[in-house]
Amino acid sequence: MKKHYLKAAIVIGLLIIIIGFFGYFIGKHPQIITSLRHTSPGLIIILLLCYGVMMVWWMEIYNCVLSLCGQPLKNSENMLLTIYSTLANFFLPLQSGPGVRAAYLKKRHKISVYSYLLATLFYLGLYAIISAAFLFVASTFWWLIIPAVALASLISFLVISFAKKQFEKKGKQIKLQFTRAKLTRLVFLTLAQATTQAIIYGIELHSLHPIGFTIKRVISYTGAANFSLFVSLTPGAIGFREAFLEFSQKLHHFTTASILAANIIDRGVFLIFLGILFIIMLATHAKNKLKI
Repeated sequence: MKKHYLKAAIVIGLLIIIIGFFGYFIGKHPQIITSLRHTSPGLIIILLLCYGVMMVWWMEIYNCVLSLCGQPLKNSENMLLTIYSTLANFFLPLQSGPGVRAAYLKKRHKISVYSYLLATLFYLGLYAIISAAFLFVASTFWWLIIPAVALASLISFLVISFAKKQFEKKGKQIKLQFTRAKLTRLVFLTLAQATTQAIIYGIELHSLHPIGFTIKRVISYTGAANFSLFVSLTPGAIGFREAFLEFSQKLHHFTTASILAANIIDRGVFLIFLGILFIIMLATHAKNKLKI
């Protein structure tokens, strides 16, 4: 219980520091507020539609991961679980969505937590590899894509192998059903997810600074933003995403002001999207249907 309160205190402390930094930076750069005032309702609607597409990719990815465990879910159940875990992933610290799904799947479908976690690690490995490729697209040293992908592949392999060995030491049986069709589908879906995320970021950045905007820069920006999810301690990776984007400025070449303004728009729209998901969850009685 003490550890729980300590984690909560750390997260709250980080959020206070991050929000304070945002406030300080915006105070020094009032043009950010001016840019945000020009955010049109049409832009918000377009971004909400893009997040709707992203929701479809999440559902398909989760079911594809579950197919590796041998038991995909029905569409209705998958949708409700995706909504529930997406809300948990944003509002709870430490990216809690996968934990929510793992607990539910074990209780309702007797799916091994360890098998599910290993399958999820495989998906995250693909996500890291694609993000590594994205990261150097706009760089002068574009050829670094090859060693970056190789390094991401090696780290992913080592993490998955280490996790598998640890699970087996505990006497846990890992049963995953890998086939060429399933792996091809998972690669496609993960690439579609990353591409849709790049489209969302591109729309946000273009609305702020259309001059000097290029697709390559947005792809590199997306790669940096995606990596923040692997170390996030705060809800929605608040602060961590901005930090990763700031440190990788020489790769994507977007200014700090643009990064901050674009992320304020993104988080604002995503909160509206989560509000819509919450209404759907209440209207469909998701909690009762899932028996959470």
